[in-house]
Amino acid sequence: MLNHAPRLATDSMAFAAARDSAGAPAPFAHCEVFDDLDSARAPWMEMERLALASPYQRYGFVEAWQQTTGRARAIAPMIVVARDAAGRVSAILPLGRSRRGPVWVAEFLGGADANFKMGLFRADIDVGREAIVDLLRRAARMTRPHVDVFWLTNQPVSWQGAANPMAVLPRQLSPSFGHKSALTKDFNGWLRDHHSKEAQKKLRKKTKRLNEIGGVSHVIAQDEARARAILAAFFSQKQAHTRAVGLANPYQEPHTARFFDIAATRDMAEGAQVLELHALMSGERIVATFGGGAQGDRFCGMFISYDADPEISRCSPGQLLILEIIRDLSARGFATFDLGVGEARYKDANCETDEPLFDAAVAVTPVGFAAGAAALLQQRIKRWIKHTPWAWRLADRLRRRAFLLSGRAAQPQRHDL
Repeated sequence: MLNHAPRLATDSMAFAAARDSAGAPAPFAHCEVFDDLDSARAPWMEMERLALASPYQRYGFVEAWQQTTGRARAIAPMIVVARDAAGRVSAILPLGRSRRGPVWVAEFLGGADANFKMGLFRADIDVGREAIVDLLRRAARMTRPHVDVFWLTNQPVSWQGAANPMAVLPRQLSPSFGHKSALTKDFNGWLRDHHSKEAQKKLRKKTKRLNEIGGVSHVIAQDEARARAILAAFFSQKQAHTRAVGLANPYQEPHTARFFDIAATRDMAEGAQVLELHALMSGERIVATFGGGAQGDRFCGMFISYDADPEISRCSPGQLLILEIIRDLSARGFATFDLGVGEARYKDANCETDEPLFDAAVAVTPVGFAAGAAALLQQRIKRWIKHTPWAWRLADRLRRRAFLLSGRAAQPQRHDL
């Protein structure tokens, strides 16, 4: 556990600078910072049962990510555990520290593999901006070297109908938003609401065509052998797709494969794995894959792939798999399904609700203020480009041309869900 003497921090930042308070707010009367996940496991697991949060904040997900991708990227855990005056856990902030030039930055753990980033807060607490900033400021002073800025991106404004306590921070819209759909037990009703009769007719034809190649079935990995077969198909399909379109494969790092394997197979015997794997089969051939995770009554999609063989891809196996997953989730009683963050036509077709996300920078030092302001500006520019069609087309052409001239493949967005 990190427990160092505090250092006074500059309080002149305008957008979310830390300020001294007369006393710690009651919900966060005590603060501890741990530099390893295991030391925070007990309060974290307690908060998983009490707090509204996404699957990306589950202890198992973060632990698997940190011991693979997080370690490969030299990110040091910074798990903030806040307690009230009675000693009850009131919040868990699963953060990690890394150095960027002269700046020490704290961010939510999970990187690009976590579509939604947030803390775990006890549902009955009522906190304001000063309490949140004060908690972050105290946590920053308990690290060595001290954190300069908290860079808190891709946070939902609310989650499953409950406000995100960190939405009280000064914030701006993230470059992209999430896509979600409300589910009921009536899958056929959902299908009618999202796909026209003509679209359903086309999907039935595609299913028939795929059946002629090999009997179509939907499977969910229930053992390690099936899970690893689906993951192998995913990585192969992603590699083929990115090569075909001239993009770098964002999933090619060994630590990513190891992370997915751990997340999909650890605790599988108890049905408690954090990554649930689905596949659409045509005979014995895996023609589409999908990975996601559940927390409470919500299922979050994490990645998707499909077989690029023209005879297969013309049957839209990815879309067919999404429909089978929604059918299954509806029968299992899930209330919400999402396809993650980022723009895509298939997300619009299957999700009726856009989910706003926000970015916030909380500075603790002058260098942190400068770094946070620059990062926020960069995000605003990115959002403008992504939501301005001509600018997005131009940026994409320039990006591809630059990489082509340099003899390298263009780098795609990590999120494909």
